[in-house]
Amino acid sequence: LAFDHHRGLLLVVDTENHRVQVLSCDDGGSFVSKLGENGNGPGQFHCPRGIAIDHDHDRILIVDTANSRIQSWCLSDQSFLSCIGQYGSGDLEFEYPRGIAIDKHHHRIIIADTANHRLVFLSSIDLSFLFSVGGNQGSRPGEFNYPVGIAIDDDRHRIIVSHALNHRVQVLSLIDGSFLFEF
Repeated sequence: LAFDHHRGLLLVVDTENHRVQVLSCDDGGSFVSKLGENGNGPGQFHCPRGIAIDHDHDRILIVDTANSRIQSWCLSDQSFLSCIGQYGSGDLEFEYPRGIAIDKHHHRIIIADTANHRLVFLSSIDLSFLFSVGGNQGSRPGEFNYPVGIAIDDDRHRIIVSHALNHRVQVLSLIDGSFLFEF
């Protein structure tokens, strides 16, 4: 879910229907529009999972999980803008990514690249690759085992990451992604 507080809209990732639904929060949750359809072309999704709103750049960022990419849509008119990424483990390559968060303080977007067991940091300005942390599947501090959820704690400058298979939450530094603690 993502909430557009400027427009009173709720954006819901509808994974199994391969789309994002836009609902009005001011009108009892009524349907407004949808983004995408099933497929692997531009503006199409295959099992999208994560979503974030980037008000600074007037866009919606959607994790297109089974297509191993991130899609960018215009927030104002809900039109498709671009795709980044492809299947793989290199820079700007993903393997079934699921989570996404925006680090406004450092102008970055952080992707939970689930099957590559890492976090990928992108520039929020041009969506270029900056760096990644993790990459080795494991359970030691700083290692990931299918990271799926990600959130930013702006006040404490931390990244919070949940794992599907380690059954834990790791807390990392927002500055460089270094390990702080886990629970």
